[in-house]
Amino acid sequence: MKNRKTFLYLYIFFIFTVTNISAKENTFISSISFVGMSMDYREYNLNGEILDSEESSYLDMSGLEMTLGYIVSKNISSSSEVKFDFMILSGETKYIGSYLGSSLPYGSVISTTKNTIIDTDISYRRSNRFNNNLELYYGIGLGYREWERALSASQVEVYSWYSIRPVIGISARIKEKFNLGISLEYQYGLDTKMRSSNPRLDFTLGGADIFEVSVPLSYKYKDNIELFFEATLQKQIIIESDVKYAGGDGYYEPESTANNSYLKVGAVYRF
Repeated sequence: MKNRKTFLYLYIFFIFTVTNISAKENTFISSISFVGMSMDYREYNLNGEILDSEESSYLDMSGLEMTLGYIVSKNISSSSEVKFDFMILSGETKYIGSYLGSSLPYGSVISTTKNTIIDTDISYRRSNRFNNNLELYYGIGLGYREWERALSASQVEVYSWYSIRPVIGISARIKEKFNLGISLEYQYGLDTKMRSSNPRLDFTLGGADIFEVSVPLSYKYKDNIELFFEATLQKQIIIESDVKYAGGDGYYEPESTANNSYLKVGAVYRF
């Protein structure tokens, strides 16, 4: 909860700071979108056998994404931009697994998990334009991701890590008002952790990596307003943690994979 409030305050502070800079000399870009997320998450034991899973549809997990960008420089053939992005999602997933510490097989327990996901980053992006219809861009960002997974009132797990995020993409103008693009992003996790409430333990994850492909489509509604739709496919890999002990028993966070997809619908405003 503390991390969520901190990043929300940073986002608000960033907005007030940049909007007080002279708009006559600089250009700003802001956007807001509604987001639906489909999750397919699976945990595996040391033999590669599935332990439990979480699944959701786009309507089960939803939320908002807000961005604010500042164009550092711009000319006919290129531009550079600094951007702050904040996304928050919440909802329920279908849990399939077994009781912790039991010898029962996968599928012996089916329940509902309450989730909250926060993803935020600050990034720099450079764009190069060709023939005024094709744009190539690349950049790098520093991000933070947190997933609160409440399997029950007494069993809450919180995954969190920072990440370095290089990205490359291309977009093309279609006719006069449409733009279609594709981008590739890799997120390399740093300071990867998982905190468990029952038993109360803090684990150090072996790693957390995300591979992401996005396909945005935008429509120029006015000179300073665009409407957009974006589809994103995401592959998340978490490596098993170290072993912690409580009450004489050893615990660890197992290896997991997640195939997540996002649908975003929103608007961009330039000022």
